[in-house]
Amino acid sequence: MAVRPRMLSSGWYPGSGAACRAEIEKFIAGLQPLEPGLQPQGGLVPHAGWYFSGKLAARVFSLCAQAGQPEVVALFGGHLAGGPPLLVTEDAWETPLGDIPLATDFYDPLRRRLPLKPEYPGDNTIEVNLPFVKYFFPRSRLLAVRAPQTPEAVRLGEAVVEVAQELGQSLLLIGSADLTHYGLNYGFAPQGYGPAAVKWVKEVNDRRFLEALLRLDPLAALSLADRDLSSCSAGAPAAALAGAKKLGATRGVLVEYYTSYDVLPGDSFVGYAGVIWAE
Repeated sequence: MAVRPRMLSSGWYPGSGAACRAEIEKFIAGLQPLEPGLQPQGGLVPHAGWYFSGKLAARVFSLCAQAGQPEVVALFGGHLAGGPPLLVTEDAWETPLGDIPLATDFYDPLRRRLPLKPEYPGDNTIEVNLPFVKYFFPRSRLLAVRAPQTPEAVRLGEAVVEVAQELGQSLLLIGSADLTHYGLNYGFAPQGYGPAAVKWVKEVNDRRFLEALLRLDPLAALSLADRDLSSCSAGAPAAALAGAKKLGATRGVLVEYYTSYDVLPGDSFVGYAGVIWAE
């Protein structure tokens, strides 16, 4: 059996199962449940190191898990401009909480629907969230795909749902993306520096992108991300949202939003959001 090993250092997420569990339990302490009657079909999580955005990712996964255990969690990553989606093709993926079995029966049906290339190890957008999948969905298998930041992402999300329905598998779709990368570190500072720049990112640039996701418009989110530089991996939530809509999602819920400036102030910072799409 081919098992993909962990590639990211312990600076991204803890190195032991016990440390992962302790961090996750701290992240979700005091979390209020979803509004009664909502059935999550998908969501958006960030993918920075756990020090910065782990709390927000854990809370989205925890709220989704309140609705039950899907047979497959589809986790879309990003950091792609164009080109075909990149499919993780091993049999399992190592995490500090134990290996996650991969949904290998999805591979060929997906390839029949879309041009796909194998995913090369080392990207953080999926791996940093794997312990959350293992912790909150211990009986689920994982489908891991990096989505391009093009309308092809919408087709990818829909195709994953088609395969799940063909195979009779229940499904949850999660897109991994961070929002505006602002400051000298990222070569993007149209509003200067300091509190006014943070306010602009929060209330203008990131808000436009989030509003598109909350009104369930993946194509608008992709367009805004390209125009405003408001997400590094907009294809991932676009794919997850398109699939969630195909499963019946009709509503977007903002779980929380903050920036790395709120955790560690500096002239360079990144926006993080958690969203759930529910029926």
